[in-house]
Parts: sequence; structure tokens; C-alpha cells
Amino acid sequence: MRKAALVVGASRGIGRQIALSLSKNRYGVGVASKTETSTETLPGSIYTVAAEIEAEGGRAEPMVCNTRSEEDIKEAVQKCIKEFGRLDVAVYNAGSITWDKVINTKTKKYDLMNEVNARGAYIMVQEVLPHFLEQKSGKIILVSPPIYNRFFKGKTPYSMSKVAMTVLVHGLANELQGTGVSISALWPATVIRSHVTDKLKVPLKLMRTPDIFADAVVKIAGDPTEKLNGQALIDEDYLRTTGVSDFSMYRCDSDHEPSRMMPQRFPSLLVEEEDQNVPLSAAQENTNSDINSKL
Repeated sequence: MRKAALVVGASRGIGRQIALSLSKNRYGVGVASKTETSTETLPGSIYTVAAEIEAEGGRAEPMVCNTRSEEDIKEAVQKCIKEFGRLDVAVYNAGSITWDKVINTKTKKYDLMNEVNARGAYIMVQEVLPHFLEQKSGKIILVSPPIYNRFFKGKTPYSMSKVAMTVLVHGLANELQGTGVSISALWPATVIRSHVTDKLKVPLKLMRTPDIFADAVVKIAGDPTEKLNGQALIDEDYLRTTGVSDFSMYRCDSDHEPSRMMPQRFPSLLVEEEDQNVPLSAAQENTNSDINSKL
């Protein structure tokens, strides 16, 4: 029996490759994006990706989904469940990017990034959770980075919207322990080739193909354990743990291994008091009672 996956942000680039790779591994795929028409400026759409999948014998359902719309995201999740009769994996790849300083990033641009990145991911997670918890299985994968200071430099507004997604991964993981459902973050170790990098004329020797990221998604989706719950993973590092040691197949320039843009090691977010049982809910209840009594 085919499993089913929803890929939000799947019309081109990494999202397209994730959808194609999941299909090759016998997943029916919900191809969700707001891009309905392929153009010279933005090549690829939900329909072209779905057609690619079906041309290779897979099953795909194109879904118009503006990630700034709560209704669109909820409809995509429910349509995926209806069309395939199940949902096993939900990937949030949609993203809005503006790399600039705080002083140069107007509120309108920040709102766009926050709505597409953090808010959109949150809505998708909320919508898939009841289904996953009921069936006691499911993998949620958000495309967001590990949390470390260097990432914020020169792009703080963008970082705020992406790191919020990683906070969702770390925080929700605590609530999912023992449920059979897991959530993970995934981020590339190197620059990944896309239409944008081609327009910017990024040298091929600096990039890998989207296949490396998609292969990591497929591996995470198929992992039978909950060991990845709450983990912020890097594609290359995670694939090494699965036995991959030769990454030359992912080079855009066969003669050059691209430089790594991510750190080799990341700081731990855990504290010594991590396992202490702090009754926050009781404290909050008492605080609310005190406030109410004074009103």
C-alpha cells in the first residue's frame, strides 16, 4: 500500500525534488503551492510537478495553497487525506526570504516572512496533528535551521521567522513523546542549486543538487523510530548517520566538492535543570487568579 505525503512549497527547487523523491519511494504526494502557472521568471508549478510524478508512474494531487491563508493550508491537508485515504508525512518547505538588516527591513516585508515561514508552518502542524495522533504515527518535517548566533548576522528579521519554526520543532517534540508522531527540522549543509542561484550566477562548484536534501527527507520519513523527534538536522550530517559517505553524486560541478556553509558542530540548547519538573501550569493558574481578583 502506498503511503501519502504532503509537500507544502513543492512547485520548484528543493520542494519539487522532495515531491519527486517521495513519489519514487512509493508515496502518493500532495503537491501544494500557490504557483499555478509556470513562467520564464518562475519555471515550475504544482501542475508541472504533478505531471512529472505521474509520467514516472506515481500518483500526485496538485493543490493550490497560498501559505498566508489558513484556509488554504487546512484545505490542502484535508484534501490530501481525502484523496489518498491517509497521510503519513507532512513537509513544510514554503518560504519567504529577504536577507537584510533590521533597519532596512520594513514591517510589511517582515510580516510577509513571518506569515509564510513561522505562521504557515504552525498552521500546517496544527492541522496534521489530530490525524497523526489518532493513527499513532506520522512524520512532520520543517525546513528550518539549527539555532546558533552566526545564522542571525545580517539577516535578523528573516532569522526570526525561520528560527521560530525550529522552536516549534524543539517545543512540540516534548508533547509528542510516546505518541508515535515525530517532528524534525532539516537544513542544507551547502548551497543548493535552484532557479534563484542560477539567476544570481552562483558558481556550480559551490553548490549541490536538491537531491541531497530530498534524499534526507525520504530517509527521515522512513525512519521507524522516534529518535529524530525534536532534532534540528543538517542533510549531509544526517545522511552520514544512515551510512552515506560519498557525496560526489550530489555535486553540481563533478570536479569540485562544494564548501560547507554550516558549522560542523552546533551549541546545545539544554540546561542543567532540563529534567526538573517545574509546575508552570500551576504557577500560571495562580498568577491568573491573582490578576482576576484584582480586576
